[in-house]
Amino acid sequence: MPQTIKISPRIILLQSDQELPVTVSWFDPEFWQSQNALAGTGLGRGAVWFINSTFGRFVIRRYRRGGLIAKVNKQHFLFTGIEKTRPWLELNLLEKMRILELPVPRPIGGLFTLNKGFYRAELLTETIPNARDLFDIIKSDCHNEINWKEIGLVIKDFHNHGVYHSDLNCHNIMIDNHNKVWVIDFDKCEFKTPHSDWQQSNIDRLKRSINKEASKHSTFHVSNKQWQAFLEGYNNG
Repeated sequence: MPQTIKISPRIILLQSDQELPVTVSWFDPEFWQSQNALAGTGLGRGAVWFINSTFGRFVIRRYRRGGLIAKVNKQHFLFTGIEKTRPWLELNLLEKMRILELPVPRPIGGLFTLNKGFYRAELLTETIPNARDLFDIIKSDCHNEINWKEIGLVIKDFHNHGVYHSDLNCHNIMIDNHNKVWVIDFDKCEFKTPHSDWQQSNIDRLKRSINKEASKHSTFHVSNKQWQAFLEGYNNG
């Protein structure tokens, strides 16, 4: 489980990787910019910054709310204990999945800041080297090189271990230059007793995300043959 380091009454540092000299500054994009190590930004479940430093390549993700509540409260969560905070839960899950040798990012650390019973938080993980998300690959000229059967096998491996991904979509599946399949973004995810109901719901969610992107982008297309290859891999996993 993540090591908890109390920096001040309001600031708690969480550390999964004990080999790196992680400090509060590591969660501040402006710090990395001052080191000429800020490589870019992105969007996902929260604000995202990509870091290319002498210590390694990392991703900072700031937790943000979704849905209607985000219109009035974008990034503050009710504090009910350290081990119930979003970064602690995600780091702990990543650590356990790494022990199981599942293809997930290496957890580095987390940070949360308390204010009047609420907290704001960031997560730090290692970047997956030379990887692109499934969405980008499908949109590109390389889409015919995707091994859909392998993707199905990998997702089934997660399910066999009881890993429930609350937002399985084509942006959270990545493939590196060795054609290894990875899964990312485990906010609000958890271990569950394996059961066909939630497992099928996960697969349905992935298919909906593919259909949604296909309706928005003319260059984004997944054939029935490709999806059947995915299901074949999943069912044989």
